[in-house]
Amino acid sequence: MKKSRNHNNLPTGWRKVKLGKLLKVETGRRPSGGVLAIKSGIPSIGAEHLNDRGGFNLSSLKYIPEDYFKKSTRGKIKENDILVVKDGATIGKVSRVSKYFPFFKAMVNEHVFIVRSSNENLLNQTFLFYKIFSHEGKEMIKSSISGSAQGGLKKDFLDHWETYIPPLSIQKRIADILSAFDDKIELNNKINQILEEMAQAIFKEWFVKFRFPDWQKVKFVNSELGKIPEGWRVGDLYELIEFEGGSQPPKEEHIYEKRPGYIRFIQNRDYTSDAHITYIEESKRNKICDEYDIMMDKYGEAGKVRFGLAGAYNVALAKITPKPPLMREYLRWFLKQPEIQQLIEGSAVASTRSSVNKLVFKNLKILLPPKRLMEKFEEIGRLYIENYLKIKAENQKLSTLRDLLLPKLMTGEIRV
Repeated sequence: MKKSRNHNNLPTGWRKVKLGKLLKVETGRRPSGGVLAIKSGIPSIGAEHLNDRGGFNLSSLKYIPEDYFKKSTRGKIKENDILVVKDGATIGKVSRVSKYFPFFKAMVNEHVFIVRSSNENLLNQTFLFYKIFSHEGKEMIKSSISGSAQGGLKKDFLDHWETYIPPLSIQKRIADILSAFDDKIELNNKINQILEEMAQAIFKEWFVKFRFPDWQKVKFVNSELGKIPEGWRVGDLYELIEFEGGSQPPKEEHIYEKRPGYIRFIQNRDYTSDAHITYIEESKRNKICDEYDIMMDKYGEAGKVRFGLAGAYNVALAKITPKPPLMREYLRWFLKQPEIQQLIEGSAVASTRSSVNKLVFKNLKILLPPKRLMEKFEEIGRLYIENYLKIKAENQKLSTLRDLLLPKLMTGEIRV
């Protein structure tokens, strides 16, 4: 790759265009009354599902019926589509539907635009994504927001964007370079997902179906939870855990850059985005967690199990610590079981403040396998978290390098 000096010394073949003439924008569709379901069907992608890294956070999806999807004439997304949030708190956020997107069929709702090149012989779709995702693109979107009477983006928000683009062959090379970083990040995320599914499968095989190592040699006996392996026992989860809620210093004490004497302040949203990293002063009043601790949402996605961040956590989170003989990884994956998640969520909704507290676990029974079996699973669970943290660190480096290259490639400062 060769360097040129700046925008005034563009490489040969770059030309100025009105980008709006080379693309088309499609509005997402709002499902009509009664068709939105919670647990199954065709995923409905909204503003909350686009993350600040150009990808997706697909937790808490809602769905639409298959027949509604078939009848719809717009809002259906396909590979390489560019999605832009058109209004609300995350207006202007941009994501790309990569080849690793987990759904063959999906729709966007009324808060999201789909942007596509109208002529891929002139404007490469992946290059278009990085153009919109670049600083120049984000500034263009901001200017379009400020000019809107409703405080949202109109369908023609890109129509007047005059910018420089290279020849198609260079567009493709730039797109290939940048997408290589994002594809590796997506592949890493897929690996993490597979590792999580494997750990989940082992937990179910050993502790739900009772097909643990040498299970054929064990007798089964009666218990208040039905037939269980001999040597296992039933415990009261309330008595076997410590449940410690977080603390909340005043907002005026928050800062947004690391300084001596300050510590990372962890909020629910930080587990899915690095866009709002916050620090607070070190204090004995702070409640501290590390990357391996079992954290749980008290509000919002009540009962959701979290891990992977170290610092002082806020009042919307709680740390759950097992007491002997219970072990941490066995407890973590027990709490992640769908039926346990539903029970906790239901108990939280039924409580006075609609939140999770230790009383949610009152009378909740948990099987206690022999120590040696929990120790074997402890190794599996810890290995999963270690790999997750390693991959997360690699993704951060990849993302940083991509962000360094992006403006230089988009202005021709680095020639390819």
